[in-house]
Amino acid sequence: MTDLHVAIVGGGPVGCVAALAFARRGRRVLVLEANPNACKRLAGEWLHPPAVRVLKDLGVALPGGGRPWPTGEGFAVFPEDGTAPIVLPYVGGEAGLGLEHERLVKALRDAVAAHPEINFVPWARVTEVTDDRVAWRGRGGGAEQARVGRVIGADGRGSVVRASLDLPADTFTPSRMAGVLLRRATLPHEGFGHVFLGGAGPILAYRIGEDDVRLCIDVPRGIFDRGDRTGLLRDRYTAALPEGLRAAFHDALEANRVQWAANQVRPRLDYGTARRTLIGDAVGHYHPLTALGMSLGFIDAATLAEAPDFSAWRDARLRDARVPELLAVGLYDVFAEHTDLAAAMRQAVYRTWRTDPAECRRTMRYLACEDTRVGAFGWSFTSTLARAGVGVLWQTARRRGARPAARMTRDLGIRVSWIIAGALRLGSPANLPSTTAIGIRT
Repeated sequence: MTDLHVAIVGGGPVGCVAALAFARRGRRVLVLEANPNACKRLAGEWLHPPAVRVLKDLGVALPGGGRPWPTGEGFAVFPEDGTAPIVLPYVGGEAGLGLEHERLVKALRDAVAAHPEINFVPWARVTEVTDDRVAWRGRGGGAEQARVGRVIGADGRGSVVRASLDLPADTFTPSRMAGVLLRRATLPHEGFGHVFLGGAGPILAYRIGEDDVRLCIDVPRGIFDRGDRTGLLRDRYTAALPEGLRAAFHDALEANRVQWAANQVRPRLDYGTARRTLIGDAVGHYHPLTALGMSLGFIDAATLAEAPDFSAWRDARLRDARVPELLAVGLYDVFAEHTDLAAAMRQAVYRTWRTDPAECRRTMRYLACEDTRVGAFGWSFTSTLARAGVGVLWQTARRRGARPAARMTRDLGIRVSWIIAGALRLGSPANLPSTTAIGIRT
């Protein structure tokens, strides 16, 4: 039985970053990856600037360092009413990164393989995890084990390490994601991630290669199982795309360049223990519209390696991840819903972004995990709610009567109570409002 400082379960992006961060501190690291081919699935491809800084700090050589196309400059939001797009650049001149998931994983695994303190074991299916031991079976079925000072679960939504702690495994699935690969397509604002609204669900688009653009299309649960999915995508989302992308979109559908994944939600409430620690999606995850998953996971990993005390690290992550979490849920609720209140909130958000440069900068700092002040975010959120609510409540009462207006007032109250409870983390995790409480479709 081998003695090691750290065993990391999961050799995806977050697990590799954790391995490199701990190895840089002089730790002997074992990385156990059950399925190396999992990197070919539809998964995270956008990194916010802090995550790019983590990679640069670890010396990871990303492919296409001299790439001829711009990437990671911020986001451009295209309202459903056809008005001009709203461009939201990152603050401070730093850039994020859009890169095909498989290429990102390969770059990280190459860095892991080159490090003398890291042993990467592919096709290793973990069978048992305790505070000081991890056991696994290799591809040939042989049983192996190692004594370790700490086990880190970077093994995603179905985490074995999380299961070993008897933590809840339940998730909420508001929608499915169709990942469509466009060839030889040009985005309206090259270098930016694009959010197209006006379809059955929002579309996130970004460049992942010199000739390739990824569309991540949100498909609500209520229409996902209705017949031909290719026809569904064509019929319900074509009009939401700029004309310049529609031909490439139809070509991709005809060629079946489509991957599907479930959009699952689990609040980030429990990071495990000092001996069995969770990072990345093993902690929790949100709808990928705001592209937060890998960035939060990279920051988890980098800060954990530097932290002298688990409890202090856990408390800091609970605090610092709170604003990105609330923003992820809140923006999806605003962009995906088709109610009168959601439409009014979208218009309030558009007006704010068009007329208030300071609020645009704050939004991008929240999104990029740079500004983690819950009070500031709470003020931004509730003031937007107030601007949206006054007008729509008056119109609803005048056109439809008191009862619909009362229901809308209740919905506004739910959203306000959600932001307050989320900010304060009142009570136990079980008492936190779920995403269904603020209107995410079931």
